[in-house]
Amino acid sequence: MRALFFAIGALLFIWLFFPSQQDNKREHRTVTDKILHPFDSSVRFRLGDVDPRFGMSQAELIQLCKDAIGIWQQGSEKPLLVYDPKAKLTINLIYDQRQADHKAHKSSQQLLEAAQNMNQRISENLDNRYTYLEQRHQQLQAQRDQLSRDVEQLNQQRMSWMRIENENGPNRQRIEQQYQQLKAQAQQLDHDIAELKDQNNQYNQQVEQHNQNIDSYNINVNHLNQRFPAREFHKGIYNGKRIEIYQFDTMDDLRLTIAHELGHALGLEHNQDPQALMYPVMKDQQLQNFRLSAADLALLQAR
Repeated sequence: MRALFFAIGALLFIWLFFPSQQDNKREHRTVTDKILHPFDSSVRFRLGDVDPRFGMSQAELIQLCKDAIGIWQQGSEKPLLVYDPKAKLTINLIYDQRQADHKAHKSSQQLLEAAQNMNQRISENLDNRYTYLEQRHQQLQAQRDQLSRDVEQLNQQRMSWMRIENENGPNRQRIEQQYQQLKAQAQQLDHDIAELKDQNNQYNQQVEQHNQNIDSYNINVNHLNQRFPAREFHKGIYNGKRIEIYQFDTMDDLRLTIAHELGHALGLEHNQDPQALMYPVMKDQQLQNFRLSAADLALLQAR
């Protein structure tokens, strides 16, 4: 009987401290957890080290971890993942050059987007201004042509009445009054034309400045692309003992990154669906209200 108890104890010792390679999920469980939940195959994890430079609270991150659990729970009726403050497996947020570069790149992009929007508004204003100046030019041209016709017609009347009346005649007086009116119109037209020329000069200066701004914008875009060339890097990694996350953009992005690495902790590999959670690149996924793809569910069912 003592030999039987010894054999059972030895098997229990081996089961507790030497998990099989086929069941690597048990490596994340503490001895106490194995004793209290011997048939629970869920992956237990907790939040580990978090660099304060990410600017996120423990409560926010724990909620994101629970949201990530919910994503995987779409594909299973039994618990796959459990957030356990005493778990061995930890999720750690490590701030390094990747996140620093991402923040600098994002800040520069926001400045460039603001400059691009400003350039677009200025371009639209300049287009509207050009339309106005062109219409005003045509309007003044029409006024000048009409004034020339009126002057020519009045000259003909004057020549005719000069043969009939002296300078004090009523028609000669009427014609002289009309001359004075045309003269006033001509003076106003000259003033309007001079004003239009000034507006044209201002417009040309604004166009020149706008073109310089566009050139400056293009130079800054090139500098940004040279400083932050397109490259692939791991946003996070699961090394069998811990999850390390190095870079994310938004809360939704971080939620999916956590869920992706937890997928590896579940024993899942990558798939080839660009919109799937287990696709190796986080780019085309629906970040908000994400649901597992058929490719994700297939991996989950095959584990």
